Amino acid sequence: MPVRNLKKRLNIAFRVGALLVICCLIVYLFPKTGSFQYEFVKGMPWRYETLYAPFDFPIYKTDNELAEEREKITKEHPPIFNRNEQVKEQQVALFVSASSPLEEGEHSASLQAVQTELERLYNRGILQLPEEYAAGNIRTVKIVHENFGADVGISQVYTLKEAYESLTSFIGRLHLPAEWKEQLLDLDLNHFLRPNLEFDDTKTKLQLADELRNVNPTQGLVHNGEVIIAQRELVTPEKIKLLNSLRKEFQHNTGSTLDSLRLTGGQIILILASLLVFSLFFYFSKKRIFYDNKNFIFLYGSFLGTVLLGSAGYYYNIDMLVLPVLFFVIIVNTLLGSRSALYLLLGSSLLISYFAPNSYVYLFMQIAGGIVAIFSLAQMQRRGQMFISLLFIFLTYAAVYTAMTLIQDGDIGLTFLFGIVWLLINCLLLSLAYPVIYLFEKLFGFTSDITLMELSNPNHPALRALTKKAPGTFQHSLMVANLAEEAIYRIGGSPLLVRTGALYHDIGKSIEPVLFIENQTGGINPHDRFDFDESAQHIIGHVTKGVELAKKYNLPEEVTNFIRTHHGKSKVKYFYHSFQNKYPDREVDESLFTYTGPDPVSKEASVLMMADAVEAASRTLKEKTEENISKLVNDIIDGQVNEGRYQNAEITFRDIATVKQVFTEMLANIYHSRIVYPKLKQTEKPEERSGNSPE
Repeated sequence: MPVRNLKKRLNIAFRVGALLVICCLIVYLFPKTGSFQYEFVKGMPWRYETLYAPFDFPIYKTDNELAEEREKITKEHPPIFNRNEQVKEQQVALFVSASSPLEEGEHSASLQAVQTELERLYNRGILQLPEEYAAGNIRTVKIVHENFGADVGISQVYTLKEAYESLTSFIGRLHLPAEWKEQLLDLDLNHFLRPNLEFDDTKTKLQLADELRNVNPTQGLVHNGEVIIAQRELVTPEKIKLLNSLRKEFQHNTGSTLDSLRLTGGQIILILASLLVFSLFFYFSKKRIFYDNKNFIFLYGSFLGTVLLGSAGYYYNIDMLVLPVLFFVIIVNTLLGSRSALYLLLGSSLLISYFAPNSYVYLFMQIAGGIVAIFSLAQMQRRGQMFISLLFIFLTYAAVYTAMTLIQDGDIGLTFLFGIVWLLINCLLLSLAYPVIYLFEKLFGFTSDITLMELSNPNHPALRALTKKAPGTFQHSLMVANLAEEAIYRIGGSPLLVRTGALYHDIGKSIEPVLFIENQTGGINPHDRFDFDESAQHIIGHVTKGVELAKKYNLPEEVTNFIRTHHGKSKVKYFYHSFQNKYPDREVDESLFTYTGPDPVSKEASVLMMADAVEAASRTLKEKTEENISKLVNDIIDGQVNEGRYQNAEITFRDIATVKQVFTEMLANIYHSRIVYPKLKQTEKPEERSGNSPE
């Protein structure tokens, strides 16, 4: 088996295997309950036929209803107190001992009455409410004595303050001399009052947890054959409760082995369909990305990462609005372009919506926000652009969320405000994509627009060296950059990438700048002492030397590729033809006059090759008229096409025609004709020429 066929089969096997692994992982993430076949939105008409109950099912309370019921139970749950009889005995004995000096014949009955009142207070119970129950929410307390508990109204027991007030009020009502009352009060009645009902925190919490656990999640029953909702009937909150109850019961009833197999099979088909659509996008429109292993791993890893982010809401009970599912979309948009990011957005959003409670609303929001993110970051060249884009994403999210809320609920409440907060947090989390872009650049060897902006700065060491050592070459590179950038704007591509590549494509000439005509001065040409083949090798060498300099300056591979391909596998025609003319009888070793290539593949590299050849040739025109420039541009580019320089490039004949037009217009503007000023006649005086004649 040829090595080429084996390699091709291995590549296919790798991609198929990767898709199957991704499919299995997503199937594992998908919920293992049946999917309800009806989609509905509150406030919208029921678009299906009249729905009848297929079986008896309970009506489940909504989350808000359950939360309110649990909150009510928590607030009204009676705290549990244990009665301590020893406290009563100790405190009454203490009172008797302290009041014994006051015992007199005529007042002993009154003193006995005070003791009886104190015993009554303890019999009713004296307690001190914990801080969490002091707000007056409870109506009853549970008193446990000898393993028997009884609910008692809060008004039937005393706090320490109430017990003191009751005891002093009782003493005040006694028919006793004021002097004796003062002596009795001087005993400091607070000293005899102490809670005999002791709060039991453990029992209280256990009983509360038990009550919360036993909250009935249902209220009522729908019988088989009853109408749930009629066709074109508005989906009201009551209908949503019935539909959600049917959905929940339907999911519970799909628990058999056969149902589980059917469910898993359906999910596999769904996920494979999404992956297939995603893959077809790249196979037909971005084959270079699809067949590049590095790009393939990055792209499909981003796909899986996006689905993982979306599934977090389902598994960790997080509101889906807060999940930054556009995280990888932004990164792919920056590193691989807007079209790749759009494919990722569409493919992953279809699967993530499976996890969302209201899939239609969620899908609408993510696609709208994703499209805004992609096109607002199509050319990210400034740090501030990221934050402006995040603002646009947030405004888009908020607008869609507001519209859907008004449609479904009819008003804006507290839940809506929480949703806006979640969306804001979502966008703040998306800002983390900015530092992660740099990490992926280094990990996968990508080049972002931010890096290209830094490289295109003339103060970069490589460009500064080119400016000092080969100023003519640097001026040529600037002209090529301007031509190529404008052409790429017209036909589509990355203007920043082609401009950066143009600035660096000839840095190899800085090693021996005098060998190139644009850097020669004084009419001295070193090639006069070289043979034609030797001169050709010197000229060809600037490509390999440029690649070496690119490695020295750690230039990205995408920029280095412009250095390799800007001549492709073309010939150094001047020295090649000169050799043929001088030695017509000798066989020419064409490899000595041919660049090592490779030919360009990308649209940007192809346009750079055209701009480089056209700009250099345009300098040789004696008469730079628009007609001559147009002929030159067409001859050079047509010659490159006929030689097969763009045979493997991602560029069409229509693109090439547009490039020719752009080059002709720009070069005609650069070399535009100037007015020929009349010469001064010998008899004309300077003052007459300047318009300052004495006359």
